[in-house]
Amino acid sequence: MKKRHLHISLLTIPLLALVIWYNGGSKPLSADEVEYYLSIIKEQEQNPGGRHDFKVLRSFLEKDDGNSFYTVNLYKYHPKSQYEISSVYSNKYVHDSGRDAYDRFSKVMIKLLASHSSHPIFGSNWVDDNSSSWDRLVIVRYRSRRDIAKIFASDEFADASEHKWAALADNERLLVQGLHIPSFYLIALTMISSIYIFYFLYLRKKM
Repeated sequence: MKKRHLHISLLTIPLLALVIWYNGGSKPLSADEVEYYLSIIKEQEQNPGGRHDFKVLRSFLEKDDGNSFYTVNLYKYHPKSQYEISSVYSNKYVHDSGRDAYDRFSKVMIKLLASHSSHPIFGSNWVDDNSSSWDRLVIVRYRSRRDIAKIFASDEFADASEHKWAALADNERLLVQGLHIPSFYLIALTMISSIYIFYFLYLRKKM
């Protein structure tokens, strides 16, 4: 029996650890933490990619409830990437489109999101039938406002944002909270239950 329990534990503990890591159990940001992250992000404004609305960002961080949330992002690309003349990329990517520039930003952003238990859950281009002025819609799940603050305060994000703003003619972001269907917890519970069921069926077959 002890060996049997060990096998089940080895299968389920990693899944439980993943659930805990994914949720994070984040406490709301304290006033000191808000000031700390804002000070770092303001320093990053020296980079070509820095374009934060600090009044909006401060309000967003101060209202932290510790829960996960989603951003619904709408993007309109420049036909041609718009790097600043002083940028090291202005000559290197002179013939690239705005979409090309945004792809460079996305490669960095995906890694940053993954390191903070966050990820896109939907991304699509609009069908080109002139029904919308936007080129793309992307929905991203963030584990917490602390995580997005850490991402914004990172050197990697500040550097990559230069590609983002060279790419976008316009953008809009909606912040929402809601339920991811199917819920990650439902998926994890189903996987754990399946492990138990298949394991006991296996043992029964061996008897």
